[in-house]
Amino acid sequence: MAQPPTAQLEERVDRLRALLEDEPDDAMSWFGLGRALLELDRAKEAIVPFRRATAVDPSYTAAHRDLGRALLGCGQALAAREALQAAADLADRTGDLQTGNEARVFLRRAQRALGESAPEPAADDAPKARRSLAENASAGRSPAHPLYKEGFEHFANDRIDPAIEVFQRAIEVDPEFALAWNGLSLAYRQKGEFDAAIEAGKRLIELEPDDPLSHTNLSILYQRCGMIPEAEDEKAIAMQLQMRAQGRSAR
Repeated sequence: MAQPPTAQLEERVDRLRALLEDEPDDAMSWFGLGRALLELDRAKEAIVPFRRATAVDPSYTAAHRDLGRALLGCGQALAAREALQAAADLADRTGDLQTGNEARVFLRRAQRALGESAPEPAADDAPKARRSLAENASAGRSPAHPLYKEGFEHFANDRIDPAIEVFQRAIEVDPEFALAWNGLSLAYRQKGEFDAAIEAGKRLIELEPDDPLSHTNLSILYQRCGMIPEAEDEKAIAMQLQMRAQGRSAR
């Protein structure tokens, strides 16, 4: 995904700063401000918003991760290592394996910058998205399912472009095959093409509006694009659906 023009990022920064004057305890807005500043290559300025986000919400794994990224971008490798290790540990505790995997990538960079040995990632560090696809790889009776399995194999082995191509072929065979839309959204997300990931995520929700994970995925994508109100809306829907499901299981 092409980076937004500088003028748009600057406008986003101003908008978020104004919002935070009225709502200083909004962790997501602090995070969005930090991300916009990072995209503007203003890593030093991004440190404060990320610290505020983690102070307001200590369980905000993405904010801990990006705090480490900002510190690393400023040459503060020791502080970056601490922040990224905290992000990875928190991700392990909360099950946010995607963010944990990303945190470990930057953690290894910080360790190398400090002259420390950086261990290779363990097999168990696979992103949550990858595991989600694996859990579904043997499910479904759609004629597109063999293509989905092929796409999953590419995705699981970091062959993202071939995965996208195969998921798209699966959708051509069966445009209403939700698993293929899920795979396509996650593959675009892995590649960093968030606009395309959002469009696939929206189509997934049209097909499975009551799936909380689909709304969570879209919330993450909106968040990464700095679309904070949209991210909050999708997160609220996901939480509502989860609570509804828990209520049914408790009966």
